[in-house]
Amino acid sequence: MKIYLTGNEVLNHAKKALLLSYKAVLGKGAESRLRVDTYNDIKTLGDVTVSEAWSLYFKNSGLPIVLYTEELKEPLSFSNKPICSAVGDEIDGTHNLKYGLGMLPYGGILGIADKVDPKFKDFIASGFLEYNSGNLFYAIRGEGAYVIEGWAKGRSKSKQLRTSSNKKLDDPELNVIADVYMLGDLAKIFMPYVAKRGGDFRCTSLHLVMVASGSCDAFILGDNCPNPQKIRTGEEIGLGYLLVEEAGGAMLNWNGDDIGNERIALHEKKTFHIVAATTKDLGIEVVSEMKKIPEIVEYMKKKKEAEARGLLSLMGRK
Repeated sequence: MKIYLTGNEVLNHAKKALLLSYKAVLGKGAESRLRVDTYNDIKTLGDVTVSEAWSLYFKNSGLPIVLYTEELKEPLSFSNKPICSAVGDEIDGTHNLKYGLGMLPYGGILGIADKVDPKFKDFIASGFLEYNSGNLFYAIRGEGAYVIEGWAKGRSKSKQLRTSSNKKLDDPELNVIADVYMLGDLAKIFMPYVAKRGGDFRCTSLHLVMVASGSCDAFILGDNCPNPQKIRTGEEIGLGYLLVEEAGGAMLNWNGDDIGNERIALHEKKTFHIVAATTKDLGIEVVSEMKKIPEIVEYMKKKKEAEARGLLSLMGRK
């Protein structure tokens, strides 16, 4: 069964939930930055506040929906027979909320898909609300990607997003961002490209909307965090996929394949290695160059072996 709402109706649910969480976090003031106990990474009172706001919203929405988020240990179902899902990260850029003095980017990202166990391609609408600026970046499947600057502060004029026209890795104007934290010791490999014009702003959603808006040409992220408890799951990637695709870009795995048919499987802690690029041609070129680097080849070999061992363990075999 498919979800019965139109793209705009689905988007309105995402927008209402994002605005509710925005107001809830701002209502906490400086308390939102207070750290709470967690088993893997920084978690603040702001994260907890958004979890509660989203849970309450979808409970009262009447949607036959399941909610998956980074902070929820288990998905929440609000129907006996759910037919759709909401996936999100309560606050992407928690480090920036905690330490950024109100100047570094952070915010909520949320999308709604027409499947209970969605693939990246299954999202009908998604949005990222950056809390400092109040800017809303959103996309509707088949209808494009857009930004409303200052939306959370009452503005309503939208502008369509398009990726840049850069298609070659040797373009002198190329802007590359690498997720330095999640790449760990692999980050140094990308520094010759990143150091020219890019960086790492510690907010995956922002990096993806930068690709969608033409501010960044390629964004590279992986699952190699120095903190062994922190893994690269798909709560931002899945929603960013719709934004990047609708703006004309592409999101590929490190084998060079489009990720649209991959399950997000947030509840299973599935991990990802991604290149988001302004065009598919550029993404393929980035991946091709990565495949020539011995450290990455060895790293991916070890990852594949570890995944195989994990699968055999689940099957009860040694």
